[in-house]
Amino acid sequence: MSADGWTQHEADAWIGLLETHKQLTRALDAQLDADHGLGLSTLELLGRLAAAGDAWPRLSALAAQTGLSLSRVSRHVDALERRGLVQRRRCETDSRAVEAHLTAQGAAVARAAEAAHADAVRERFLTQLSEDEVVTLARVFRRFAPRAAEACAAVPEGQEADVPGGMAADRPNPS
Repeated sequence: MSADGWTQHEADAWIGLLETHKQLTRALDAQLDADHGLGLSTLELLGRLAAAGDAWPRLSALAAQTGLSLSRVSRHVDALERRGLVQRRRCETDSRAVEAHLTAQGAAVARAAEAAHADAVRERFLTQLSEDEVVTLARVFRRFAPRAAEACAAVPEGQEADVPGGMAADRPNPS
């Protein structure tokens, strides 16, 4: 162990994780913006709304699931609503709460963006690993975030629509 308290393997693992995350999220965010007018946080919200199917999740629940603040989720949903990708309404049982739901256009955008994002993750990250390494990473991260992938399932069938083009100018403000 070094004077700073890390073994070389620990330092390589931890700093490598942080640097890899930083580089990948910057590149993937830029690509999503250029191709679909979305950021990673917005794509996660669309994915969670898609996974909700016919349900109308509360914005507060989406904030808790994503780790974003309620005000940030609300700003993202505002921008998505202006683009016609989501609808929002007051909760019937609690007028203080707001719920959101994907439109057919939002489901189509979510499907297209999620497919492109998966391809980009494969290209920029997964192809750098062997199948055994991918399995090992999945096992390790499942310990820290069990069932995380299940929360962002694909857009349910039956919510299909044509994907509109030229959306980059309408990108929601990520802050």
